[in-house]
Amino acid sequence: MDAQQLQDFLHHGISASAALGIRVAACSPEQVVLDMPFADNHNHKHTTFGGSMALAATLCGWSLVHVRLPQADGQIVIQESQMRYLKPGRGDLRIITRSPDEAAWQACLDMLRRRGKGKIELETELWDGEVLTAVFQGKFVAVLPDKAA
Repeated sequence: MDAQQLQDFLHHGISASAALGIRVAACSPEQVVLDMPFADNHNHKHTTFGGSMALAATLCGWSLVHVRLPQADGQIVIQESQMRYLKPGRGDLRIITRSPDEAAWQACLDMLRRRGKGKIELETELWDGEVLTAVFQGKFVAVLPDKAA
């Protein structure tokens, strides 16, 4: 899956991604990088709206799971998350989810094969230029389509 295919999938399947103006800048099994424009996502204090940041971070992690586990066919949910807001965003944001080590993916894949669902914890960083504005940690669950309820 390339960046344009992922963006098309997100904009058609998860409409909030299009509403926030999110663009896929890069997409690989090692990382997903999204760009989110400030113009569509600021609050009354002229900083990036925290809800937009949380949605973008969730979407970025979700996208990496989607890229890494195509056999789940998009049957991926967020089970748990935590967001630390470090600095206010004042411009366009770059959102990056990097792949954890291969052992974490292998454990997720083993669970997916055994139980029909696998879990993985991911960390996402949100950057305004050179300023780290927030860090998101999320646990995602991928489910094989024939096991989805």
